[in-house]
Amino acid sequence: MADEVRAPFVVKLCQVMIGLAAYLVPASMREDWKRERLAEIWHQWQFLFHAQEWNGREILRLLRTCANAFSDAAWHYRSYPEFDKHRREWIRSPWTTLGALFAGLVLIACVTSGFSATRLLFTGASKQEAQQVFLWMHSLLGARDKGLPADVVPAWAQYSKLLQAVAPFNIDRRQVESSTLGGLSPLVVDTEPSIFSVLQVQPMLGELPKAGVSTERQKPSSDSSSLVIDYGTWRAAAQNHHKVIGSRMRIGAEWFPVVAVLPKQFYFLSRHPLVLLVHQSMSSSRVMVVARAKPNATGAQLYRELIKIAEDSCYYFFLAGQLRLEYLSHAIWAPVQFFGVAVLVAVLMAVFVCGVRFRNVRRSWTSAHSTATVRRMSYFLAKASLALLLVLFAGLEWSRPESSILFASKDAASGLFLVWFFVVGAMGVLFWSIADQRARCKECLRLLCSPVRIGCPGCLLLNWSGTELLCSEGHGVLHVPELASTWDIDSEQWITLDESWRGLFVDSK
Repeated sequence: MADEVRAPFVVKLCQVMIGLAAYLVPASMREDWKRERLAEIWHQWQFLFHAQEWNGREILRLLRTCANAFSDAAWHYRSYPEFDKHRREWIRSPWTTLGALFAGLVLIACVTSGFSATRLLFTGASKQEAQQVFLWMHSLLGARDKGLPADVVPAWAQYSKLLQAVAPFNIDRRQVESSTLGGLSPLVVDTEPSIFSVLQVQPMLGELPKAGVSTERQKPSSDSSSLVIDYGTWRAAAQNHHKVIGSRMRIGAEWFPVVAVLPKQFYFLSRHPLVLLVHQSMSSSRVMVVARAKPNATGAQLYRELIKIAEDSCYYFFLAGQLRLEYLSHAIWAPVQFFGVAVLVAVLMAVFVCGVRFRNVRRSWTSAHSTATVRRMSYFLAKASLALLLVLFAGLEWSRPESSILFASKDAASGLFLVWFFVVGAMGVLFWSIADQRARCKECLRLLCSPVRIGCPGCLLLNWSGTELLCSEGHGVLHVPELASTWDIDSEQWITLDESWRGLFVDSK
């Protein structure tokens, strides 16, 4: 009679959940486990139905019981005798290492919105940005970058035939306070209205300051200053205040009005949120300079012209190498150049320290070993390349590489940190890759296991002492000596085992 009652939808749903959870149970126990669970569900429903206790509370209790079946199935899988063996084999697999490195790249892509800084770097400078030139002074003593004398800027703007516009600026980290900003701390750029002619940027909101005119009152002024904020700063401020234009922000002890917001795609030397404090005339005695060169101007021509103007008009005689000139289109590739040099240095050090024997490399490419060599080299290159990409993308995304060649001594996160991060990261990747490669089977590339100490460490004259590592698939044995002599070329010996040994290591399929 009870069997003729049609099972409700909840019971059928529980049966589906039990069927899905059964896939976690080892195959040898799966059918018995599934049959037992389904019987419990069926009899629990039948009892409650005939006892007229089937209600909403019992339905929720039944669903909770079925949900617990997943944890019970996982426990069965964890207690399965072969679980630890499968886990160890999975860890030793070469695909696990490659998968972990690839997962690291995916994680960086998710955190940084799809490698935003890297895409900005490799898309290159636009036609207008390619004409931007940065000029500064490099001290011959102390190797620190510093600003140029402020009076050379108007002289270059007036007499240069190769520049279209010139603007002074200084970047500094100062406290910016405003009720609309929240916890954001943008960089502060002191500059003049001429910078917008150099950068050829139009505001998204508001009106850009003009030379000799106060944007706030629209009348001539000689000392009025105002703020122009970038998109990142505006977005943070707009979350707390619907009207940013006209509001005031405090820098130091003074309050300045916000008069314009720059578009989303604008950036100036840094992806960090930016505030441009625009003065009608900067009071600094030394300034950095950004200029826009004419399309036909070369770096050498521009350098000679600016040196001559500084000598003739301002009587500044720069020594060789003091005046630094760099096009933005070249400067944005500085991080990639740093990374390439770091990888080259790391490769040379790895070859020297690890004692690579080129005659052994040449011997491994013989016809008898060429297939295995190609497999090992492919895995090594894939592993090292993915790890190096991790270092490159991490450096590009979590530093400010746009200014890494410009004013590096004034911004350690751009120059010094990035260089050392690339050098240390590249060396770490290559040494780890070589050490990992030596600890793997020459045939299947699995990590070797079951280390066994052989011999007596104190009896090195007549006996051999070291560690033997086995391939879990029975492909061979690696002998690693306790102490390796510097003249011993083949200190680590790999012995390949034939098919007759496989049964001792590999379970029959």
